[in-house]
Order: sequence, then C-alpha cells, then structure tokens
Amino acid sequence: MRVAFDLRPALKKNSRRRGIGKYTFELAKALLEVADPRLELILYGCGKEKLDLLTGPYEYRPLFQLPKPSRLSWLPDRFLLPRQLSRDRADVFHANDITSIAFRSGTKTVVTVHDLIPLVFREQMKKSVPWDYALALREAFRRMARADLVVTDSAHSKSDICGHLPVDPERVAVVYLGCDSRFAPREPASARGRIAASFGICEPFLFYVGGTDYRKNLPLLIDAFAEIRRSGYSGVLTMAGETFNWDIDEVRRLRILIADHKLERAVRFPGFVSEDQLIDFYSGCDMFLFPSLYEGFGLPVLEALRCGSVVLTTRVSSIPEVAGDAVAYFDHNDPSSLAREFQELYGNAPRQEQLRSKGMARAAGFSWHEAARKLLTLYESVL
Repeated sequence: MRVAFDLRPALKKNSRRRGIGKYTFELAKALLEVADPRLELILYGCGKEKLDLLTGPYEYRPLFQLPKPSRLSWLPDRFLLPRQLSRDRADVFHANDITSIAFRSGTKTVVTVHDLIPLVFREQMKKSVPWDYALALREAFRRMARADLVVTDSAHSKSDICGHLPVDPERVAVVYLGCDSRFAPREPASARGRIAASFGICEPFLFYVGGTDYRKNLPLLIDAFAEIRRSGYSGVLTMAGETFNWDIDEVRRLRILIADHKLERAVRFPGFVSEDQLIDFYSGCDMFLFPSLYEGFGLPVLEALRCGSVVLTTRVSSIPEVAGDAVAYFDHNDPSSLAREFQELYGNAPRQEQLRSKGMARAAGFSWHEAARKLLTLYESVL
C-alpha cells in the first residue's frame, strides 16, 4: 500500500509551529515507528528541515512551491499534485492541509479536517479573512465533499462537518490526537527556576498557551485574572505564543484591556516557547487556564494534563471529550465563574492532587502510535 503523505504543514514557516504542524509531524513520525509492513510511505515536503528526526523507511518528494509564502499555493497543487501522485503510483493520498486536496484516477484521497472554524465563526472571521484565503477555503470545502474519506480529531468536529457540509457521515472517521511521552511532569521548583533564568518570570504564575484569535476568548481570561488578583493572588499570568508579540488588532485590543485593569506588570508575554520550555511552563504553573470557545481537539489541554497541571477550562466543543472529569470547568461567558473556580481550587490541595492524578491517567489514553494504527486501517478501508 503506497501512501503519499503531505508533510508540508510540518515544514512550512507559517504552520510548523502551529497545531496543524505538530499534528502532521507527529503522525508521520508515528506511522514510521509502528513499522507496519503493509505501508510504503512517500512524504511530500518543501525543504528538509526536521527530516533527520524521522526514522524508518520512506521516500521523500520535495514539491514545487511558490517563491514566497502565499495563500494561493493551492493553485499549483491543483495541477501538479495529480501528476506527482501518478509518477509515484500512490494508492492513497493523505492531505493534511484542506487547501491542498488533490484527485487522481486510481488514487484514493484522504483529508484531515481539524475543525470548521471559518464556518462556525463565519460572522466573526469574515472581516479578517483575506480574499485569497476565502477563495481557497471555498474551493477546499467543495473538494472535501468529494474525498474518499475525511479524518477528523473528535466526535464534535465530525458533527460539525456533517452539519455544515454535504458529507456522508459514513465517510467521516474520528482519529484522536496523541501526546508524546516527552510531555511528563517535572519537579516544579526546578521548572520554575529554569523559567526565571530564561524569561525573568520569578513569581508564581498561571499559564495560557495558544493563539490570540476570537475563539480563544482571551478578554474573558484577562477580566477573570483581574478578579483573581483582587481576591489576593500575588502571582502573574503568563501568556505564551508567538502572535502575542505581533502588531495585530486582536493583540492591541488585549493590551488595552490589560492596561484598563492596570495589569501591565502582572501579565507576561514570553512569545514562542520551545517544546522543552513548554513542558517547564506546564510543570511549574499554579494552574493552566484555557478559556476557548471552540476547539477541534484541544491539544494544549491534553499536554497540560500529561505534565500534571491543574487545568481550568470550558465545557464547549471537543474539550469535554478530551478532558472528561480530569479538569475543573467554568462558564465560557462568565469571567467570575473562572475566578470562583480558581479560588475554590487554589487553597484545596487534596482536590488539586485528585485532578492531577486523574489528568495524567486520562492523558495516558491518547497515543500517536494508536492514531497511526487506526489510520493504517482506514487507508486500507478506502482501497
């Protein structure tokens, strides 16, 4: 079974640090590590960064890319990918970017769709989505309906896909993401010491990592943190992610809100953090706060649970599917709800320990190798 696997989201500068990049790389790595004799893997890429981290037999194909990063990169894919699939005699093509779905007679098409954010939040996003990307998405959703199989991250995402698009539920399969064993609890004091040395954050801290777009619900987090500080908490809020240092509207509005609450000294922005530093932040934080309105899966929640964090999050979209009863939930519309949950937990060491224990047990059930094995079965099912 010759499978052409689109690795480019793990290699492109604009996606390799995001969830789609992590998903694509970890899944390719797991497909190679399970070493199934049925699989002949062909990786479609753009450059060779990270390839030395992949072990196992595979063929590599660098694909044509436009000279500069462009949202129109799907145009050459539309014409060139079918030819490449023909040359490679691929039985299955797995598209990991919905704008790069290709069709060729004799090759089955599998596409991973993490979420339907552009459709679920159509009104909120229509002003911020450039015309060329909007065009790419319209074409992607049309082509997605023709795919032999759609793979998605959660039952909630499957429900959204079948509710918004003309896709037969029988052709949509749920494959849960994994979490690498590198994510594991570290001694909190040592983790905090490394964070202090690298980022100058010496105080106790609450932690958030992720994007800054509308669905991340960050104004609620700032409002809640203001209440938490007024209740007597002396630590800071650390918000990690590269977009916090970008000069964009959503970040400017967030900084204005922080200033309105007079929290400029109490909110820290370390920017992008490496995986090793991320594990330190999860291990060293007093609590991990994740106020999202919508997730296709919610990988930061799973990573935090694996590292022994006490997690406060919202009971929306796929998050309860991933976290179960191993987290404390708050109302995603009410900052006071978050503040109250924090106050109830902060002084309750037995409850915190119970959540840590449940969280690590829960997270242990999510494995990239299991995801890869399920995917192999799905590849065979479309042939």
